[in-house]
Amino acid sequence: MDKKTLNGHNEKLDSLLESLLSEDGTERKNARKKLVSKGKIVINHMGKLLNHPKHLYRWEAVKTLEELALPDSIPYLIQALNDDKSDIRWIAAEGLIRLEMQSVKPVLEALMKKNDSVFLLEGAHHIFFELKEKNVLPKNFPIDELLALLKNSELKESAKLLAYKIINQFKL
Repeated sequence: MDKKTLNGHNEKLDSLLESLLSEDGTERKNARKKLVSKGKIVINHMGKLLNHPKHLYRWEAVKTLEELALPDSIPYLIQALNDDKSDIRWIAAEGLIRLEMQSVKPVLEALMKKNDSVFLLEGAHHIFFELKEKNVLPKNFPIDELLALLKNSELKESAKLLAYKIINQFKL
């Protein structure tokens, strides 16, 4: 790709990013659709928006990541599980559910690192409950035990130990 094409590409991406932050809902939706069609290249741009103080910008960023459904978006979706706003956490969880087994190990690792977050525990419960419903977890996966631990924030240390055990037992 020559420099002129690359600059034109960047200008178009910048324009779409600007439209994603519009006050007009239709403009945002159209921009999100076009950003999703660009694929992996937009992931880091969305990740930067996850720390924005404006709720709408974070919502659009996590919605774009959820629709992308790419493994590279997993760290950002996990980050969004800790957002103050429940709708953002829900969309992030839905994005991780769409990624099915690709998200299992990263979510378990997040539980091992930051299991003091009630939001993370709730999000992980939603994710694993839905993965159980979709029947995508490995045979003998201790899903019922994990779900029980995730439901009770007082058992977060036990959830951390079980996450470690699952990663090693299933060689995730």
